[in-house]
Amino acid sequence: MNKKEKQKILCPDYPNGIYKYEYVEINGIKQYIQIRGKDKKNPLILFVHGGPGSSTAGMAHILMGSWEDKYTVVNWDQRNTCKTLLANKDRVDEIGKTGTMSDYIKDMDEIISYLHTVYEFEKIILMGFSWGTVISSEYAKVHPENVLMYIGVGQLINYIEGFEVVCGQLMERAKADGNKKDIIKIEKILQSIPNDGKATDELLKQINVFSAMGGKYITKHTKAFPTKEFFNSPLLDRASRKTWFKHDNKNYERSFKTMCEYDFRDNMSFPVPVIFITGEEDTSCPHTMLQEIIDGIEAPRKELHIIKKAGHTCFWDNAEEFLRVLVDVTRDIL
Repeated sequence: MNKKEKQKILCPDYPNGIYKYEYVEINGIKQYIQIRGKDKKNPLILFVHGGPGSSTAGMAHILMGSWEDKYTVVNWDQRNTCKTLLANKDRVDEIGKTGTMSDYIKDMDEIISYLHTVYEFEKIILMGFSWGTVISSEYAKVHPENVLMYIGVGQLINYIEGFEVVCGQLMERAKADGNKKDIIKIEKILQSIPNDGKATDELLKQINVFSAMGGKYITKHTKAFPTKEFFNSPLLDRASRKTWFKHDNKNYERSFKTMCEYDFRDNMSFPVPVIFITGEEDTSCPHTMLQEIIDGIEAPRKELHIIKKAGHTCFWDNAEEFLRVLVDVTRDIL
């Protein structure tokens, strides 16, 4: 990709567009915020990425580029993630010990305050993905005055139970196939699930095994990672790319504990509309858990949309259908 092509991605020539890549002091930490959209009159989506530690900002033009016609999309590298991590190299250990629910709620509050200085809007569409649904769903309850609607993509209900539910599904399939080796692998995965909220190296190893097992038995339509686009992305420099592949558990020690302690069912009352979009083949946040409790959720409006032929990253696996659903549920504000 030449310089002209990269520049076209970084700053497309749209008279009323907005393309900003900034580091902002948020809650005492320099944090990376990325804003992209073709028309500043469009509704604003704050996308809260998964992980902890799995930035989407560097691939936003691939994963969310089609959204930018109708929305302005904000990506934020959370504490100790990608460009935010690199901007705070001397504080990584200190920041790794932070990451309580209140820390993240304050982060989002200050990010929204900052966005008001560069964009004209009343309220945002708050969209959480995977781990991001933990902190963004709670933010929507605490600060509904800032949220037009909450969209949970791959809504996490309970991290440990989700593992157990999917392992149960995998075990059924492995037994039906009479695959003793896979049965042993699944048992080992279950043994690695933490009961103290700590992410160990063994857990991360077993998560990779878990993903491979999911691909074998459940996620038949998950799209391959766009490797070429990743390495050519003008939204990432060499150092940022490295952080995608090199994760240190200590960087997210408290955040991981926050995720393990969380249970969506503890408070299912929302003062704002809630929309859930999930992949039919999601093995990270199984939609069966959400279906079991959807009737008990209290909200001015609630909807559950299951994207067929898609796994956890349903907005990538079946991008066209995801965007159709997104446009449909936000039609009243477009």
